[in-house]
Amino acid sequence: MSLTILKQLSKTVLIFVISFLVFSDIYAQREDIVIMQNGDNITGEIKRLELGILILKTDDMETISIKWDKVRSVQTKNIYAIELQDGRVYYGSIWPGDIEGSLIIKGVTAENRLFMEFIVKITRIKESFWDILDGYIRLGASFTKASSVGQFSAGFSGNYRTKIFLAELTANSVITTTGDKPTSRKQDITFSYRRFLEKKWFWGALLSAEENTQLGIQLRTTLGGGIGKYFLQTNTNWFNGLAGLTLNREWFVDSTKAVNNIEGLINGEYKLFIYDHPKVSINTS
Repeated sequence: MSLTILKQLSKTVLIFVISFLVFSDIYAQREDIVIMQNGDNITGEIKRLELGILILKTDDMETISIKWDKVRSVQTKNIYAIELQDGRVYYGSIWPGDIEGSLIIKGVTAENRLFMEFIVKITRIKESFWDILDGYIRLGASFTKASSVGQFSAGFSGNYRTKIFLAELTANSVITTTGDKPTSRKQDITFSYRRFLEKKWFWGALLSAEENTQLGIQLRTTLGGGIGKYFLQTNTNWFNGLAGLTLNREWFVDSTKAVNNIEGLINGEYKLFIYDHPKVSINTS
């Protein structure tokens, strides 16, 4: 029964992935303008700003990464969440400011001037479910004739962001065949939810399912939750932490009994990115 549930989840994810590919491109709007320090204008769809890099999707050059300090101004009628170093968040469209190095954020009831050097994150806020999706898909396959080893791998990640929460769905699968030996499977699917609170606080929850035949795990389910905070947010440094509890339930291949566990959860994530010389990139959790 447990394996059947996991297979059904895999089918559901496949349908979701296909829909994501089709509709996310149909609804994409690439009308934003990024004005560079050298005067060049680049038109596309602003995906996000994070760790000093602005991600822009264009029709001609596909997706490009632009250093934030190389950007003079931004113009878009779409709605974004703009986060500052001190944790304040503004929502609205983005327009060139009346002072050098500034942007005007036009909200529903007010306009605010923000200086670009203090902006650490920009995230698209959309009305349509398909518009709001963002993510990636990874596929791979290999076969070694001499050892008769074949492997298929697939991965998917998609997220749904609004003003008050972030929901993410990830799935990974690695299936390996070796001659006459049983096929091994390592598959997992995880849904996570993060609700944003005031003063950089948030609470989160996750639900996951995993199969790993190499370890004898037929199915492992996890339900967890906790509260956390973004302690540091700049264009080169990010640090956040979370503490909570997880409940695990495991079924093994050679046993019909389920094993239950309750575990404490402490998680921290630190990111350091320096794009000029010398280049430095650290991502640890």
